[in-house]
Amino acid sequence: MPPEIPSQRRRTGRGRVSPQPDGFYEPEIVREEAGPVVEFFGEDGRRATYSFAELPCPGLHADLAAAWARRTSPTGDGLRTRAAAEYAWGVIARLMRWLGELARPPRALRGLSLSHLRRFDQHRRMTIQATSAVLEMAQIRALLREVEPAGLLREEVREYLDRPGQLYGRWREVRAKEPPPGYSDREFAAIMAAARKDVVAIRQRLRASRTLIERFETAPHTLSGDERARAEELARMLRTGEVPPPMKAKGNGGHLPDLAAQRDRAGQVFLTTQDLPSLMVMGVGLSGRNGETIKELAADFRALDGRAVAVNLLKRRRNKARTRQTVHWEVGSESSRLHTPGGWFLLLNELAESSRVFSRSERVWSIWTGDTAGGPEDFKAARSAAKGHIDPFGLKLARQFEWNKWVARHELTADTADDEAEPEPLVLTMNRLKKTAEVRTTRAVGGHLPSASRTNTPDVSFLHYLRNDPTIRDWAEQILTEALEDTEASARAFRGRILDEQMAKEAGHDPAAAAEKLGTTTDKLTAAMSGELDTLVASCLDFEHSPQNDGGLCNVSFLTCLRCPNALVAERHLPKLFALLRWLQSELDARGVDDWIARHGITWLIITRLILPKFTEAQQEQARANASEKLPTELLDGLKEPS
Repeated sequence: MPPEIPSQRRRTGRGRVSPQPDGFYEPEIVREEAGPVVEFFGEDGRRATYSFAELPCPGLHADLAAAWARRTSPTGDGLRTRAAAEYAWGVIARLMRWLGELARPPRALRGLSLSHLRRFDQHRRMTIQATSAVLEMAQIRALLREVEPAGLLREEVREYLDRPGQLYGRWREVRAKEPPPGYSDREFAAIMAAARKDVVAIRQRLRASRTLIERFETAPHTLSGDERARAEELARMLRTGEVPPPMKAKGNGGHLPDLAAQRDRAGQVFLTTQDLPSLMVMGVGLSGRNGETIKELAADFRALDGRAVAVNLLKRRRNKARTRQTVHWEVGSESSRLHTPGGWFLLLNELAESSRVFSRSERVWSIWTGDTAGGPEDFKAARSAAKGHIDPFGLKLARQFEWNKWVARHELTADTADDEAEPEPLVLTMNRLKKTAEVRTTRAVGGHLPSASRTNTPDVSFLHYLRNDPTIRDWAEQILTEALEDTEASARAFRGRILDEQMAKEAGHDPAAAAEKLGTTTDKLTAAMSGELDTLVASCLDFEHSPQNDGGLCNVSFLTCLRCPNALVAERHLPKLFALLRWLQSELDARGVDDWIARHGITWLIITRLILPKFTEAQQEQARANASEKLPTELLDGLKEPS
């Protein structure tokens, strides 16, 4: 049986039985060679070996190796993947090497002092940013907390480990540092257009080769001699997975493999390393998921009526109970599949399928990379057995991409504050791309965070993705400005029809002129003045055409009369208005302030700020004296059918 690549190992999952060892099993986590050696088995199927023999200060090895084994065990405090373990191991190794360079290095763990930790922290801050130093010291503290018994550490070190916060209380500095914003709409559109162009070329390249192979296998007589020879070569590569390298002449008359031509030849039927950046950009930009989640996509999926796909996701930075998640991605029509996450996933699954046959990758990703690249010996052996086909993220999730070259090839530039300034090359990162997708989703749902938050809680989305992003800030300010302008315009546009003392006199002398000023007809003004059009607290000049009901019969509460442009308030309505004010005051006493403002605040302001000032103090005093003690509040919401 050929050696296994990490991504080929059997994993647990829905419908799968977990592999189990035969008989009683006791994992040997720490073993002795030239020094303690700790075996690490990550949840992501990746493994690693960490040897303390290569580090100085041998008197610390045994105790720290036991602590390291506990920290990297399945019940540890967060080192669940090889990437996390590699980062933490690098910090521990740097500390050990620094201790070994001291004039008097500690001979045992008891000799490690708080002064050592402080000096190491200062040493690291001379070469790295304060934020990175804070994170490194957190890794050291996490390891020392695993030391058993705790009495192996000095009391001052134990007190330091129990102290909340960072060594120098640097979290304020860390949190005050604003993360980089997302991309502008222009930048994002340019990035996605460049990636989409590349992916279209990849799709056309592989589909053209497969179409040629199908013609060769079903109707070879329709091909020319050159086409048959090329199709036979492509079919052989697709069937065997092997890509023989063309030979090129050397200067001394010999020959050597042409690796560039071999890569181009493999790219006719398989995905290659050069195809990964564009596919990654499209995956992150369309789905709004972070790069690690996109790299961990499983090949298994369920098609849902051709409209969506159900995909299993991993997000290992969540707690273990929330690591796995099934999402449904829209597929879209055939012409829009490169604009939807589901369409992108189906295309990636199709393009990588021929390589997955040989790499046996359980992830959707699989490429041909040849046998010349480096890596651990077991990985190289497995890759050779797979004819050069691998899961590109099987060995290491943090695979490096040459984003600068990709940006330069597509001539992508960043926005400039000054239009006349020379544009600078765009700095492309998957984190900023993911943030941009989150911002665009938030804008699309009108700022409703529960609907926009797909990968985080609403609080996390706001604090870490939206709060300091200039695009979302400008959009929110624009929305607020437009809302305030609409409110102000509505308030200024409201001109309640009020038949005050002067207008009443004019209506008596010249009804037509008064009706024209009030925006109504003479007949309606006459009917209103006689009381024929009265409602509860005003007159209605057009009951059959209400703006509150799209021009139909009025069917809303009488409390809205005063906000309606059809309302007319005369002096005889003042007693009822004062009775209404008393009722509103009683409602304020019975309800909470916020609830009262939402229900009655506008009505209160219209009466007290717009209507009453139009009448004299004498008129108001007389109306207040004539106000009825009880207002028929049962009619406020309109007439009801008898029960």
